[in-house]
Amino acid sequence: MAASSPPRAARPAYYGWTLAWMLGPTQLVSWGILYYAFSVIMPSMRAEMGWSAAETSGAFSVAMFATGLASVPAGRWLDARGPRLLMTLGSVLATALVVAWAGVQSLPGLYAIWAALGVTMAATLYDPAFWVVARWFRRRRDRALTIVTVWGGLASTAFIPLTTSLVQTHGWRSAVLALAGLLGVLTILPHALMLRRGPEDVGQAVDGGEIEALGARPAAVPLRGVSEALRSRAFILLATAFGLTSLMAAAMSVHLVSYGLSRGLSAETIASAAGTVGVLQVVGRLTFAPLAGRVSRRAVTALMFVLTALAMVSLIALPIGIGLILYVVMYGLGHGALTPLRASLVADTFGSAIYGRMNGALSLVATFARAIAPVAVGLAVTQTGTYSPALAALGLGALLGAGAIVALGERR
Repeated sequence: MAASSPPRAARPAYYGWTLAWMLGPTQLVSWGILYYAFSVIMPSMRAEMGWSAAETSGAFSVAMFATGLASVPAGRWLDARGPRLLMTLGSVLATALVVAWAGVQSLPGLYAIWAALGVTMAATLYDPAFWVVARWFRRRRDRALTIVTVWGGLASTAFIPLTTSLVQTHGWRSAVLALAGLLGVLTILPHALMLRRGPEDVGQAVDGGEIEALGARPAAVPLRGVSEALRSRAFILLATAFGLTSLMAAAMSVHLVSYGLSRGLSAETIASAAGTVGVLQVVGRLTFAPLAGRVSRRAVTALMFVLTALAMVSLIALPIGIGLILYVVMYGLGHGALTPLRASLVADTFGSAIYGRMNGALSLVATFARAIAPVAVGLAVTQTGTYSPALAALGLGALLGAGAIVALGERR
C-alpha cells in the first residue's frame, strides 16, 4: 500500500488583512480629531479669542498647505523606507500638537500649531494608509481599500457629535485635551507595533498568494520614469479632478456649520446632518467602490462627481429642509465613494513601485485646493453676503472633475 503524502501545512492568514483592519480604526480617530474637529471647535474658539472667521479658518488653510508640501517627501519616504516610522512619529507629534492647541493664546501660535499639524497629516492620514494597501494588495485592492475607508468615513459621524458634546459640556480647551488623549492612546502603538513595509517582510506574497521570489520588492523605477509620469496626461487629468473635489470637501468641512446657522438651522441639526454624511460615506464606499472593480471604474467615478455637484445645487436651489436632506444623501454617497476610487485609479495607472511619489504629487495638488477653499469661500461670503455663489462654483467644479475622469480613459 502506497504511503500517503504528508498533509500540506495550512497557509497562515494573510497579514495584509490584519493591517487593513488596524488602519481602519486609526484612520477614523486621526481624521476625526485632526480634520473634522476644527469646524466644531472654531465658533467657541472665535468667541473666546475675538478672532474673525477668516482669521480663524486661515489656520486650517495653513495646515492644508503644510500637508500638501509634506506629502511629496512623505511619498518619497514611503517608497524608500515604508510606513512604520513615518506613521508612528506622525501620531506622536500630532498628539503633542493637539495638546498645544488646547493652550493656545495667540493667533500666530494657532497658525504655528496648525502648520505643524498639517505636516503630521501627511504622515498619518489616507496617503500613507493607501500606500500600505497598494503595496500589500493587487487583485483584492478594492476590498482592502473599502475596509480602510469605511472606518475613515465614520470619522465625521463619530467625532463631530462627540466634539460638539465635549465643547458644550466642558468648554473647547478641555474638549481639545480630551481629543489629544484619544489620539495618542488609539493610534501610536498600533502604528509602532503592527506596520510592516511589505508582504515579503513577513514571508508572504501580494494578496496572500504563493511566493515566487522571497524577499523580492517592487522594481525600482528610474527618476526619469517618475518625471515622465508627472508630466503625463493621466496625471494632469487626475490632479484636476481630485483637486476640484478636494476643494469642495475642505470648503464644506469648514463652512457647513456656519452656512446652516445662517439659514436658521440649530447647531444640533447641523451636527446631525454632518454625522449622517459620514454614515452615507460608508454606504457609498460599501456600494460603489467595490462595484468599480467589476464595471467601468471611470464611469462609476464620474457618476460620483456628478452626485456631489447635485448636492451643491440642492443647498442653494431648494428650501433648506429638503435641500439639506438631499445634500446629505448625494454628497455622502458621492464623496464617500471617491476616496477609495482615487486610490484605486492611482494604483492602476502608476503601479505600486512609485505609488508613494505619484500619490504624494497628487496630494500636493489636492491639499493646495483644500488650503485655499476655506479662505476663498469665507472671502466670497464676506463680499456677497451669501453662500450661494460659492456653493454654485463648487458644484461647477465637481462637474468639471467628472469631465476630467471621462477624458482619462477606461480603467478597470
